[in-house]
Amino acid sequence: MRIACGVDTIRISRIRDIYNRAGERFLDRVYTAGERHDCESKGNGCIPSLAARFAAKEAVSKALGTGIGREGVRLNDMEIVSGKGGQPFLILHGRAKEYFLRIGGLQAEISMSHDGDQATAVCVMQFEGNLEREGSDEETMEE
Repeated sequence: MRIACGVDTIRISRIRDIYNRAGERFLDRVYTAGERHDCESKGNGCIPSLAARFAAKEAVSKALGTGIGREGVRLNDMEIVSGKGGQPFLILHGRAKEYFLRIGGLQAEISMSHDGDQATAVCVMQFEGNLEREGSDEETMEE
């Protein structure tokens, strides 16, 4: 078994500026309908929630090891939905889901927060097997 972690932070004002410039085009490219519904239901709290989800998608792409674009993974292939009590859950779609399963993905957890002008997120994923890195002779740590 192996564990991968991704983390990201973003300025909320940056997401606000992009939203003000690109509006619906930005929302359609980055967020799923479910995410948009969750955020819009917050009223004035929409932009910080969008920023936290953006950071979460970046964190997920880092934990996957793909970043955005590699292996065909797109931002809206990752969906962050709110469960009871507001706990965030990750749902993978499309290429992100295919890649996660292909590399032995078992479980993924996400956590998000925002304060002031910063939003941050962490993603931890569990995989079957050992981590193989191209060009690395270092041994991985195992239990």
